[in-house]
Amino acid sequence: MNDSVLRISLADTHSLRGRVAWVTGASGSIGAEISRALAARGAAVALHGRTESALERVVADIRAAGGVAVAHVGDVRDGGHLQSVVSEVAGELGAVDILVVCAGGAGQPTPTATLTPDRWREVIETDLTSVFLTVQAALPGLIEAQRGRIITVASSAGRRPSRANAAYAAAKAGVVMFTEHLAKEYADVGIRVNCVAPSIVDTATLRTRMSAAQREAVAAQVPLGRIGTPADVAEAVVFLASDASSWITGTTLDITGGMTL
Repeated sequence: MNDSVLRISLADTHSLRGRVAWVTGASGSIGAEISRALAARGAAVALHGRTESALERVVADIRAAGGVAVAHVGDVRDGGHLQSVVSEVAGELGAVDILVVCAGGAGQPTPTATLTPDRWREVIETDLTSVFLTVQAALPGLIEAQRGRIITVASSAGRRPSRANAAYAAAKAGVVMFTEHLAKEYADVGIRVNCVAPSIVDTATLRTRMSAAQREAVAAQVPLGRIGTPADVAEAVVFLASDASSWITGTTLDITGGMTL
């Protein structure tokens, strides 16, 4: 195979043309970059998040680059709302066949001794139950189509002990196992389910919580010598959404710069 044929072949396997992607958590730095990356490969993208102005900025970016995108605002802890969004997206763009469940957060360190039951329930609802509700809203269409890609977003906090609070760690570990369970349950109907688990990523939220000096100190502890970027996560998601990963399901990809070694 000559180089030109190889380049065409690789482009084909990474193309998402004709696909419809639904990305939750798209008003955050990582979800926004995932949305841009999917659109750049040709997918029509439905963005979902809590901050309308942030979503509209990403939609404008995608459209300015020649892509197709729409935005929906709402709470991923509301199952009825999520089911309505799936129907609305089908009318706007077509049936969803790529689902990226990126919404979540609330990992701020809290000693377990002072973690209240209400806070525990809130974090579990935000970071685990919302994943279940989002997947459940999209599953009927994916099953009917006999194909689909689901990519969940966990965290290195769900892969090994960290400074994150215990509820967040438990929720993200739950996302990993939920992903594996789904992958086995729905492999026979053509649905692939995988997970990405980032470590520290240079997001807008991180920059409000850590100074440049603090970020540099953390980067020095990473085997690859830097903090992750939203693009690092987005490119992994694109790979798992594309035919380049057609024989991969039930896998959690650690995007940590070696921090989980």
